[in-house]
Amino acid sequence: MSEPISVESATLRRRVVLYRTLSLLLTVFLVAVLFAVKRAMTVPEDPDVEVFDVPAVFESLAKKNPDAADISDTFFFADGATVHLHVMGRGQACPLHIHRRTHEATVIVAGQAEVQQIWGQEGALTERRGTHPPGDLIASEPFTGHAWFNRAEDQMLGNLVFAAPRFDGNLYIDAEDARMQRGPEPFTFTPLQALAELAEAGGEAAIVKLPALEGRMSSVVLARGAHSLEATRAEPVIVYVAEGSGVLTADEEKPVKVGQLWVLRRGASVRVTEGSPLMLYVFRPPMDAPASVARGD
Repeated sequence: MSEPISVESATLRRRVVLYRTLSLLLTVFLVAVLFAVKRAMTVPEDPDVEVFDVPAVFESLAKKNPDAADISDTFFFADGATVHLHVMGRGQACPLHIHRRTHEATVIVAGQAEVQQIWGQEGALTERRGTHPPGDLIASEPFTGHAWFNRAEDQMLGNLVFAAPRFDGNLYIDAEDARMQRGPEPFTFTPLQALAELAEAGGEAAIVKLPALEGRMSSVVLARGAHSLEATRAEPVIVYVAEGSGVLTADEEKPVKVGQLWVLRRGASVRVTEGSPLMLYVFRPPMDAPASVARGD
């Protein structure tokens, strides 16, 4: 009678071991699958330092899309701000429009931009037109009307657009639209003039907060020496090189040249190359949208 019990007991033990092994293998498999899914869904952390050669990006986009009317490429995106390249085709126009929330500052990267701006002054609409070369900055506040024209038939126009809150599209209007009465006077800045003024004054540096992007953009002109750029992940700094050359030091030294866009999420310093004064646009983007925008007001 003892032998059948022994056989049944051994069979039961083998089954228990088999079930435990299968359960263990299944658990390991499920954990591996969950880990793989989590890893695939995890957004990679942005690097501490990013550098974009904006003119090179412009040339690449223009070469790949020679007949396009409009092309864009985004370099920085947050709820509170964006920075993107807008490429306008040959002979292309961006009609008169306003932004109801967005403060906009545009730096010319390539080509010649003809810009029309309309705003309210003493109860009437005032107009300004101008043609701007690479490096110039043109700023338009909410409700200030602006139109862009690329008159060249043989070259595209490259515009680097800084926006806060983030760019939310254009509201196209006619030249008599009363909403432009709410728009303040626009602002323009010329790097070569700023460099000339610093040279005439015999100074080493000039740092000026610009009346653009709610005071979050500054012009930094360096004739010699170095300038510190305080930045963190919570409060990044975006730098565009309009003129000159030098070296930027963060985790390592890297050359600075005209047309570069630096996104810094850690402190850095920039040093001028002797004989080649630097002119930088420095933007401190808000990371979060204003409460009114978040509510959809």
